[in-house]
Amino acid sequence: MMQCPNCQQPLTTIDYEGVEIETCSDCHGEWLDADELGKIVRLREVKFDEQARRAIAESTTITGVKLKDVDRDLTCPKCGGTTDALNYGGDTGIILDRCTSCGGFWLDRDELEKVQMLVEGWEDKLPEDLQEYGSMLRDIEVKLDRDDDVQLSRIPIVGGFINTMINGILDLTGH
Repeated sequence: MMQCPNCQQPLTTIDYEGVEIETCSDCHGEWLDADELGKIVRLREVKFDEQARRAIAESTTITGVKLKDVDRDLTCPKCGGTTDALNYGGDTGIILDRCTSCGGFWLDRDELEKVQMLVEGWEDKLPEDLQEYGSMLRDIEVKLDRDDDVQLSRIPIVGGFINTMINGILDLTGH
């Protein structure tokens, strides 16, 4: 039986949106194997209302968290390895603990819901942002292409930002 890396209590297996994860009944933290966070984020079974998603998406941007200041070096409940602090999505301020050996994640109370709301907020806002800024970004692309005579991505600034965010999420989910 796995033990909570936070308070050493036994972890219980539960079904969370069709994915079996382990949870602590004492501190309410959650352990997810390396591929489970990605599965939960992609499922999008639980719908958060638009106001909640936007509030999380807007409040968890570029916070300047120094990972060394929040790194707890927890003991992985699955393999006994050590965790490193990880700023989800690169700069969201949602700090997860990731095992350096097996790639699993320890999420403190309510962090899984924050990650889900954040990703849903990003996904929901993307078409709106592209509509609002797309033509301006295409103009910038054309100018950069002309000035540098270098082929850039179709939408360089948003495309690069989105690629960075997606790659960060995929890195976290083990893909």
